Amino acid sequence: MTNDLLFGLNTAFEIVKAGKRKIYRLVISRGEQDKKVHELVTLARARGAAVEFSDPGTLERLAKGGNHQGVILEAELVRKLDITEALALETDLKKTVWAALDGITDPMNLGAIIRSAACFGVSAIIIPERRSVGVTPTVQKAASGALEKVNIVECVNLNQTILALKKKGFWVYGADMEGKRLDSVDFALPALVVIGSEGSGMHLKTREHCDAVVSIAQKGGVESLNASAAAAVVFYEISKKI
Repeated sequence: MTNDLLFGLNTAFEIVKAGKRKIYRLVISRGEQDKKVHELVTLARARGAAVEFSDPGTLERLAKGGNHQGVILEAELVRKLDITEALALETDLKKTVWAALDGITDPMNLGAIIRSAACFGVSAIIIPERRSVGVTPTVQKAASGALEKVNIVECVNLNQTILALKKKGFWVYGADMEGKRLDSVDFALPALVVIGSEGSGMHLKTREHCDAVVSIAQKGGVESLNASAAAAVVFYEISKKI
């Protein structure tokens, strides 16, 4: 498919409001009375999108079982950048934080990581082509519109990309169960935060490329935080430097 079929009120609203992507069609559940939905319809029409009012069954089929909240949006696919394009968009590298995902395969985790990135000033997320979930409609629903505020960088080889960024002056910090206490690390910018998978963490080679490996001190009770929760904590800590 050449376009994205996205679902969820907040996701659709943020995409239309941001104006970064071309939008083609907005499908609303017939009889929907929510004030924000009416505002979305007005914005979509102003952007030149066709607006359709359909029965709930049609939306169910389009969303393929997803929680559509009475809203489906057909929009241009998310633009994926290479590192050169993404770096060109940065106005001040001394205040730049990026993230890289090493083996994140769960769409809800990726969506939550994108939301945390947008919240704490992480401006780009690097996603390898292999062994990672793509930017699916489910990911975008979980991100709840935050994808419009974060650049997505796609790479073939994560380790080569990390080395290329180190040549550009980036400091690389890996998040892992075993490492320096997060609150004891004096982060330097520009920074790249590497988040590994919940099961196996970072790949060994990726870990070797990190300038420091950081861990989150825990009080016990659970074995570990999931990847998105850990990412949020690390992003918050490093955001103090931005």
